[in-house]
Amino acid sequence: MTTDAAGSAAAEPQAVLSPLTRAAIFLVAAVNPGSPNANAVRGLCGDLAGLVRAVGARAADDRLTCVAGLGAAAWDRLAGPPRPAGLHPFQEIQAGPRRAPATAGDLLFHIRAQRMDLCFELATQIMAWLRGSVTVVDEAHGFRYFDARDLIGFVDGTENPTGAAAATAAVIGAEDPAFAGGSYVIVQKYLHDLDAWNALPVADQEKIVGRTKLDDIELDDSVKPSYAHNALTTIVSGGQEVQILRYNMPFGSVGEGEYGTYFIGYARSPATTELMLRNMFIGRPEGNYDRLLDISRAVTGGLFFVPPVRLLESLASEVPDGWPDAAAPRQPPDSASPGRSGSLNIGSLRGASQDG
Repeated sequence: MTTDAAGSAAAEPQAVLSPLTRAAIFLVAAVNPGSPNANAVRGLCGDLAGLVRAVGARAADDRLTCVAGLGAAAWDRLAGPPRPAGLHPFQEIQAGPRRAPATAGDLLFHIRAQRMDLCFELATQIMAWLRGSVTVVDEAHGFRYFDARDLIGFVDGTENPTGAAAATAAVIGAEDPAFAGGSYVIVQKYLHDLDAWNALPVADQEKIVGRTKLDDIELDDSVKPSYAHNALTTIVSGGQEVQILRYNMPFGSVGEGEYGTYFIGYARSPATTELMLRNMFIGRPEGNYDRLLDISRAVTGGLFFVPPVRLLESLASEVPDGWPDAAAPRQPPDSASPGRSGSLNIGSLRGASQDG
């Protein structure tokens, strides 16, 4: 891991604070064993910003971004010690029939734009670079649903902080100076039983969510149940609410009857999101759980560290001495080779090998 002369990584965040878009692709991948595969990932970390610029230049107003995150095992393998203070494997939660599973994944790519074709092209370029070096373990294509509603019919993300408050919520500061400018992100896929949900009276749905369905107004505390979703996910410390930054998106497959929400929450400490999840699944107090979980089930779960820009890029050139994966650098994709580049034939932006 590379830090600057002051002993802290350059603090420019990745595109964590970019606003919600109409389309997103969420890719979670495992890095395959072997030195060339680890070095291919390192090389991509150095060129990712260039790939985003090249694809996004074709429609600059459509706000293409990509945030890359590394899981705990991947960080240890690709960057080495020290590990960011809050980075650890996602902790599974089990409470009766309610389960938040921990699932495989070393890398997260959160790709966003106003158009799905831009997201798709960038995902294609990323996978062209990493073909054979990673195994995709989960992929979801998210879309904006009407006025930013979930498939259960409620507006999602209403309470997201904005401006300086968003940076305070999502970006690491002086508490971990070597990783200032980074973030932690937790992702989960939830599948909904829409038949069961739609069978509930709207008044009952509103009590479960804690907001009105039509006009998206928070229920008054005098009528909001303690099990309401927004009550259990409100975290207060020292008299102040501690927030996270959510970019949830609906996804689904009509033919397969799959209707879901991809939860993605950025925070300066994963402890905040983890406490929200414990409140939801276990309850606050225990047993007073989130009734959304009667119709929604989590099928994935992962925790990743999002390095600031310069720290991410430094992985391409700084391989720890004696590290098991330090040998056998990987060549980036050759734009002239069939099947190695995306539909726009962008290919490698550097045109040179990575030394890991």
